[in-house]
Amino acid sequence: MNQIVEHSNAELIRGAIPQNEAVHYEAVANQEIESLRSISSIAQVQKVSDSVSFAGLANICSASDRGDFPEPARLWLASTFESTAEHAAFKFLSPLRGKTVLQLGGKGTEAVKMILAGAKSAHLVSPVESELVCGHELARLCGVSIESKLGLGESIPYPDETFDVIYSAGSAHHFKTEEAFPEIHRVLRKNGKFAAIDPWRAPFYRLGIGIFGKREKGVNCRPMDRERVAPLTATFPCAQVQQFGALSRYPMIAATHMGMTISVNTAWQVMKWDDAFCKVLGLRRWGSCVAILAEK
Repeated sequence: MNQIVEHSNAELIRGAIPQNEAVHYEAVANQEIESLRSISSIAQVQKVSDSVSFAGLANICSASDRGDFPEPARLWLASTFESTAEHAAFKFLSPLRGKTVLQLGGKGTEAVKMILAGAKSAHLVSPVESELVCGHELARLCGVSIESKLGLGESIPYPDETFDVIYSAGSAHHFKTEEAFPEIHRVLRKNGKFAAIDPWRAPFYRLGIGIFGKREKGVNCRPMDRERVAPLTATFPCAQVQQFGALSRYPMIAATHMGMTISVNTAWQVMKWDDAFCKVLGLRRWGSCVAILAEK
């Protein structure tokens, strides 16, 4: 059963988000909710939304053979310019069959995806109420159930040792990491795994946004860097940060600003070659997106 659980400190949680970001993410999710409620099947989603992640769910639901998560990559990946980081994170978290999973932040796409990959149950925590509603609309269209709660990465509203897997896609850079990483550790079971994919403050970041602007307008979030990720290794005995996209990610993002359309599969193929080349030359440390991986 899809269920949204209101937090007892709901106003405090909503107030923890900068006002301009709260307005932005509420508006984005509300627009998606309206679109999703106008259709009766996830197969129709491309008629009402240009979300690559939503289209990815439609492809998974219609697939006659879903393979062995996260393969085939063309079926499971949806983060166009973070596809190599996403694949690394999914491989680290797999297998999902029979596990209790949490998506931390976002509109529920990954929670629904992980149910489709065989997870026992999936949960969504976000400080943006409309993102929780969006997650339930996606679950309804895909014929699955998730539970969601209003909450923060710094104060996850679940008891100790609740989850086998926690995943965050593009949300960890909003965290106060010195509070969020210990909190993630708290709600993971023994041998539980956490993974996140996020932008990384690579060289030329400031120049790039000066020329092309940020990918999301009206938000003040900062890319992850060594200082902000340091609490991860202080909290988890087994943790690592893998960088990707040193040569290709920024140029592909720039190309989209100039009107070019780049599919997830095209970006995936380009970034795989990028990663292989950079491994040989020792250039991966210049990558502008990361997979953050940790095991309790």
